[in-house]
Amino acid sequence: MKNSLLAALTTFVLFALTTTNPSVVEAQVLDTDGNPVEWSKNYYILPFVWGPLGGGLTLESHNNSICPLYVTQEPSDLSNGLTVAFSPRISRLPFVTSSADLSVRTTGAAATCKLSLVWKIVPEWTRLWFVSTNGNSNFPNSIFRIEHYESYYYKIVFCPALSLIPTLCKGLGIYIDDDGTRYLAIGDNVEPFRFVFKKAEVSQTQNYIKTMV
Repeated sequence: MKNSLLAALTTFVLFALTTTNPSVVEAQVLDTDGNPVEWSKNYYILPFVWGPLGGGLTLESHNNSICPLYVTQEPSDLSNGLTVAFSPRISRLPFVTSSADLSVRTTGAAATCKLSLVWKIVPEWTRLWFVSTNGNSNFPNSIFRIEHYESYYYKIVFCPALSLIPTLCKGLGIYIDDDGTRYLAIGDNVEPFRFVFKKAEVSQTQNYIKTMV
């Protein structure tokens, strides 16, 4: 009981101190309601505007294989897709800050395969990489960052080798293949996409995964 109270008090003190520090406040990643994005909570990752840019992120099978699932974008702006949760690699703060190393896990998804739903970068073609699941939050190919990207928008960045080579960090964008599937990807010709984060209520979490088998 004492340990629980001490942990709660420590978290409160850290939160109070950091939220009054201008540099930390500026570095906070905010959701669409203007609140700090919290670790392990469910959020929709959405385009910065509704319309032709598509909807939220979801999961689909790839190359006629059910597993692992790949991260794609809903073609319709009417769909929020599936929720995700962020986990820190190293952080004492209760919320996500810009450029902090983190892992991303898709949540609210039906268990169509028993592999991990943690994101990772996988090679697709020369100079093109897709985001798939079956990642491991301790492995370099599953380490991402969220960075401010114009005004109140954000980009999700992949930084290889645990960020030891920051010049190689690339923002995730949308790659549309010949059949119209919108893959989350990085590559020489893939422009970083501007995202916002919408906190999900429990009742809003969707439980489906697209299959293309």
